[in-house]
Amino acid sequence: MTTRTTPSPDQPNILFIMADQLGALATSPYGNRDVLTPHLERLAQGGVVFERSYCNSPLCAPSRASMMAGQLPGRLPVNDNSEELPASVPTFVHHLRRAGHRTILSGKMHYVGPDQLHGFEERLTTDIYPADYMWTKSWEAQGDPPRRVGLPGDAETGASYARQMAQMVKESGPVSWSYQHEYDEETHFRALEALRGLARRRGADAHQPWFLCVSYTHPHDPYVATQEYWDRYEGREIAMPEPPPPGYEPHIADIWANSYHGVDLVAPAPEDVYRSRHGYYASTSYIDDKVGDLVNELARLGVARNTIVLFTADHGDMLGEHGMWFKRIHREWSVRVPLIVAGAGVARGYRVRQNVSLVDLYPTMLDLAGLSMPEGIDHPLDGASLAPFMRGEAPHHWKNEAIVENNGEATIKPIRALVKDQYKFVYVHEKPDQLFELDRDPNEWRNLANDPDYSAIAQRLRARVLDRWDPAETERQVLASQRRRAFLKDALFQGKYTPWDFQPVFDATKQFVRRGSNSQWDPHLGR
Repeated sequence: MTTRTTPSPDQPNILFIMADQLGALATSPYGNRDVLTPHLERLAQGGVVFERSYCNSPLCAPSRASMMAGQLPGRLPVNDNSEELPASVPTFVHHLRRAGHRTILSGKMHYVGPDQLHGFEERLTTDIYPADYMWTKSWEAQGDPPRRVGLPGDAETGASYARQMAQMVKESGPVSWSYQHEYDEETHFRALEALRGLARRRGADAHQPWFLCVSYTHPHDPYVATQEYWDRYEGREIAMPEPPPPGYEPHIADIWANSYHGVDLVAPAPEDVYRSRHGYYASTSYIDDKVGDLVNELARLGVARNTIVLFTADHGDMLGEHGMWFKRIHREWSVRVPLIVAGAGVARGYRVRQNVSLVDLYPTMLDLAGLSMPEGIDHPLDGASLAPFMRGEAPHHWKNEAIVENNGEATIKPIRALVKDQYKFVYVHEKPDQLFELDRDPNEWRNLANDPDYSAIAQRLRARVLDRWDPAETERQVLASQRRRAFLKDALFQGKYTPWDFQPVFDATKQFVRRGSNSQWDPHLGR
């Protein structure tokens, strides 16, 4: 690899598509026959499917920051949905931009802090969620077990936090429209507009490679859908979550998550579970159609042959598995995410069984662009390149592991999970360990941590989890950050408020037919 800083004409374009809260196990390429995702299935058949792909945090902001920065969330640190990614942290987009790629973001990235670009030259929409410290809530304030409660005098979130999140499970159904549809329709429109503009370029920049990230908010809760998508599943059989085996006792981390979400207080009935899965799958089909639109547009514009398409998500959704909902837990439905790659130079119909994670995408992007980390940049990466897999090869000495950290809301102690080979080991600070053999027990019912037959495996994996990671120091740092941000929030929300939210600007004076432009006579000219 090189430290190239000028665009090379043979570099592929990259269309990076993200869904929000879409678990791999809720899509047809990963074996779910209840959900209708034909466009994802077509993408998978023509590309590479990473069957065991994991997020590095089961929460939006930490997962996305970790993916973009190539480091585990605790190292950055971005541990919850209200902790900022510092502007001084390099993302893989900085590398692509420095090497001459045009870098564009349409949609959600859930960056917290004043820097809402982190390497992107252009951002076509604002974010759907707040960029400031509005959602800062300390573990201490949540209680034990944690509850999602507003703090006294917190006008921004106090009233809304009085309503249990799990109430959404009981309210699933068709809707005429929602703010999430509003957001994703704008994200989609701007992305298609950008693709068309990129394809119409003329002159010196006509062959400049580009990286376009299109990031939607569906199928994130609530579990609702417009009538068109709701009706696709009307009368269809939808599998319900597997019931727990006799004598099963939930782990304390599961209890924490259900307490925080209010599942124990709302107590969803079986019909609520079915209806919520119905709504979630309908929203997943909505995203699937968006993927189809984008891929078809690449072909229509004649740029598909030199473009790599990558589809993934920031984390999943429990959808009633283990009696749990949403995310914020290390269970498979919450942390397994789709990762499908197709296009220029990518093997067709290849499925990867090894464990990978989103933190691997940073070195992958550098590899695809023929780049390396510049000398003197102290930014050690926690992942490895997936590019050999994309070519249909098995890289040498692959660690076959993924690390998931969970230090955000719905927990009150540091949690770190390691997926290694066919095992998952979960460390919850000062609480009992968990060990699952995923090939034999994919639904994670049997905890083998205290089984004498697995003691050597448990000890080895526990040592790997704790390698260069101090849970007591992590707890101290998390609490200190929460207190500091709570103080800053109180200060910055007093007096004149200056938002950090991104404000997209569109200059209509340079669109269409204007002075100095005769584009009406040339159908190929773009902006």
